[in-house]
Parts: sequence; structure tokens; C-alpha cells
Amino acid sequence: MHWSADYIGLPWQVGGLTRDGIACWGLARLVYAECLGIPVPDYAAAVPSLEERAEIAGIFAEATSSSGPWHEVGAADAAEFDILVFRRAGLAHHVGIAIGAGRMLHIDTGQDSCLVDYTAGRWASRLVGVYAHKARILDAVMAA
Repeated sequence: MHWSADYIGLPWQVGGLTRDGIACWGLARLVYAECLGIPVPDYAAAVPSLEERAEIAGIFAEATSSSGPWHEVGAADAAEFDILVFRRAGLAHHVGIAIGAGRMLHIDTGQDSCLVDYTAGRWASRLVGVYAHKARILDAVMAA
């Protein structure tokens, strides 16, 4: 069974970080912690409210700078566990986790977590970046 099966059907909750209720970044954090053993910051907690979308987008932009833990890769090079960043309402503040073959695990407002194709439909035009965690890149280099 694919690792993503354990994360399908989790309920959505604003700012949620657990299996009892989770938001998109909380889902990414949960997958990274449980599947990869990589702790990632709760960027959403750095602002008082998820309604402050511009601040969340700015915080993530800082984390993806050359000094942050994330390394941008081309969309065509997206690999399993890469973080996909999408624009919504003009700001880059929604994420999904690549599972391969153009599909992602994600959760959206008011819906349970699920797998969807991010290369077609509404997500294709909203993709603004693909990021690999630097710890995963280092692990791949060390294994080679």
C-alpha cells in the first residue's frame, strides 16, 4: 500500500495540525514527521490568524530563500514528498505533497484530505513552486 493511503480522509480544520483536524500545511508537517522523520516549522502559527494570508505567503517565501530549509526544483522534476505551492486569491499560501505521476495529497477548506491531479484542472494554473527539503536532498546524495 502506498504511504499516502494513511493520510486520505483526514478531516479539515482551520490551522489544524493533527489527524483529528488538519489544514494543508499541517498535513505536510504530519507527513514529513511520520514518513520522513523530518520536523518542519509551523509557518502558519507565526501569524495570529490564517486570515492573514499575505503574512503566511511572506513567511513561506522567507523559508524558501537560499538560507531556508527548502530548495526550489522545477515543476517537471517534482518528486515524491516534494511540497507543491499554489496561488489562491493572488497569494502563494496553499500546499500539497507530491506523490508521483502528477498527483498530490492535499486538503482543502471544508473537505477531507484526498489525492488529486495537480497537472490539470484548477490546480495546474495555480502552481507557483515545487520545493524539496534540503535534508531529503542530502540523504539522496549520501545514498548515491
